[in-house]
Amino acid sequence: METNAVKVTIWGMTVGYLSWDRQSGVASFEYEPLFVKQGLDIFPLTMSIHSPRSQTNIPWLGDRDKLYQGLPPAIADSLPDKWGNSLFRSWLRDNKISIKKTTPIDHLSFIGSRAMGALEFEPAQQLGDENSFSVDVKRLYEFAKQVLSERTSIVLSRENSILWQDLIKISTSPGGKRPKAIVAINRETGDVISGQSSVPDGYEHFILKYDDDSVYPYAKLEYVYYQMASLAGIEIMPSELRTYGNISHFLTRRFDRRDNQRIHTQTLAAMSPASSSYEDIFAVIRQLNLPFEDVRQQFLRMVFNAVACNVDDHSKNFAFCMSPDGLWRLSPAYDLTFSVDLAAPSYVNRHSLTVNGKDEDITRADLVKVGETNDIQDNNALIDNVLNAVMQFEKFAAELDLERSLIDMIMKSFYLLKK
Repeated sequence: METNAVKVTIWGMTVGYLSWDRQSGVASFEYEPLFVKQGLDIFPLTMSIHSPRSQTNIPWLGDRDKLYQGLPPAIADSLPDKWGNSLFRSWLRDNKISIKKTTPIDHLSFIGSRAMGALEFEPAQQLGDENSFSVDVKRLYEFAKQVLSERTSIVLSRENSILWQDLIKISTSPGGKRPKAIVAINRETGDVISGQSSVPDGYEHFILKYDDDSVYPYAKLEYVYYQMASLAGIEIMPSELRTYGNISHFLTRRFDRRDNQRIHTQTLAAMSPASSSYEDIFAVIRQLNLPFEDVRQQFLRMVFNAVACNVDDHSKNFAFCMSPDGLWRLSPAYDLTFSVDLAAPSYVNRHSLTVNGKDEDITRADLVKVGETNDIQDNNALIDNVLNAVMQFEKFAAELDLERSLIDMIMKSFYLLKK
């Protein structure tokens, strides 16, 4: 591949140019002057168009932190996480392309127009027909498991070659460590097609999170948490369980698509790389001058993660969205689920972001203090809303026939319910 530079675009406009310096191992980004003049500040806290650097056309350099892979944080957000990276490495291996010689710029070129959010990258690696195609969920997931379990290259028969292209198109762009696919679903017929590009009328954009039910009921647990979050008043995209081949998978509507319009999205990791606490999220909300409702929403999410033991609350699991008219808002909540490793020691199960300086044993007093600091007058009532919603865990889990032993173990982890 060895692509040294890409053009970054958004909504048909050229944002700028990203190039890779092999000697230093970092990228540099330079705005297109015409884009700066248009006044659309898509990276307001890390590479603002209003900064002297952007106004004088001085390049922005990438971040060497492992999370950003030498790219500017705002652009590194377009790279996938564990699942997408694993598929990309497998694709390189089976196409006899050196992983060592492949740069993050190559990876962006490979993603092209399939990135989450609204950013696109040119030139893009073409993967056959980019139009939507029918998706056999069960068959494609079985092939994905085969790809990731093989230590040597799979035999690229004609059938496998087609499956490879299908898998790469719908599974290499989303973030997170769990296997997932970008699809679109017809509400009337239930048909599933790829969702990496524009979709026909009658289809809605979804993320499908695979679950083989073999060890741990990831999909069912995330659906239970979706139900609890909704009950608590947390804004979260409509989600559901669907069964393919006797296996339940979790599907959630995408918030970075409105019909076929792309919504620009930046995670907390991209917006504020140094953030390490929930208080930092509130600081970003203030910097973006978001409405107070977003402050209350973020407080609910902080409380929910503390009460329901979602310790996988790292900086890529919070995001902000900007519409084409330049208006920023807190994104809907996502990736809410029970993430405590019940077999691991307690120090493994600490929250990724701190609350009142604590990453474990978070109390109601800690939550109240953060609420008061951010002028949330009804913080106790909001905490009670979350507590009442999480108390429905047993009911929701039983309705999905989760094992009694698992239900009991998870409920024992909800220490704040006992206080």
